[in-house]
Amino acid sequence: MIDQNESFLSDLESYSALMFNRHEIAVIMEVDPDALSDLLTDKQSPAYKAFQRGRLKREAELRKGIFDLAQNGSSPAQTMAIKLIENAKADDL
Repeated sequence: MIDQNESFLSDLESYSALMFNRHEIAVIMEVDPDALSDLLTDKQSPAYKAFQRGRLKREAELRKGIFDLAQNGSSPAQTMAIKLIENAKADDL
């Protein structure tokens, strides 16, 4: 059993933000990969939430960069921003 203490959750969020997969994170954190995988499939567990938070925060940073570049005139970023907007609108329906 993995102790989901504050330090563990913080490290888990940091490594997930770096887009390491579950197995790689288990190796880095020196925990059983199967035990970590079990924690990360339980959507109510603090570990699942920390893992998702890390991934989503990194994605948010990248999206912000895309929108900043789009506003500054980058044509590829504008195309990507339009796709992100369309996907968000489609999801809202």
